Amino acid sequence: MKGNKAASERLNTKTLDQMFVNMVEHGYECPPFVSNAILATAKSVFVPDQSKPNVMNVGQVKILGIAASEPAGKLLSECEMKTAVVTLDAGKEDEEIREKYGIAALRQARLARITHEAWDQGVSLTQEDIAFKLLNCGVRTVRRDVKALAKRGVIVPTCGQQKDIGPGVSHRVEAVRLYIERKTYTEIERTMKYTLTAIKRYILTFSRVAYLTEKGYSTSEIAFLVQISERLTGE
Repeated sequence: MKGNKAASERLNTKTLDQMFVNMVEHGYECPPFVSNAILATAKSVFVPDQSKPNVMNVGQVKILGIAASEPAGKLLSECEMKTAVVTLDAGKEDEEIREKYGIAALRQARLARITHEAWDQGVSLTQEDIAFKLLNCGVRTVRRDVKALAKRGVIVPTCGQQKDIGPGVSHRVEAVRLYIERKTYTEIERTMKYTLTAIKRYILTFSRVAYLTEKGYSTSEIAFLVQISERLTGE
């Protein structure tokens, strides 16, 4: 039954695609290659992940931001916009942070995670994007959180900031740095205000990257094998 349903859905999609192409070709007298290009563009804007329906997990959201390649000072209306999938709610890990350190620490953890996930995907978020669309707070609160994270060694890559000081060290890299300095898991947890589960995962990921680097694999190959971004692999 499931197989038949999936096949039916694929056929319906193909039928809708063909209907759209026919309407463009006949309504605007476009050749087939133009109508198919319009279809592809429309899909990329309105259904960008149609080819990967399971790309988002529970707790993740898609956010629109400025392409990280855009120079500082450029008018927002002239900037290229891109989408990124970010983790707003990490489930149990977020619950543990809230229980141990409170709401402010949870908001800061989400702020660091969201901005670096977006930056890894080539998307730069403004403080307004973060405050109003994701964290449901004021811009002043975001600014205070950015300063609090900076004191812990984590730079938040918001729009307009990367061009001056770079994307900064992510919370993942900072946790690894503390571990290399022979800090205990408990000390890292207390400093970073992250869960032990998350910290151990960051260090395990680093160990895999270090091992594959020593074996001579390239950055892109390691990123594929470990299933992280090339940017994080480089860090």
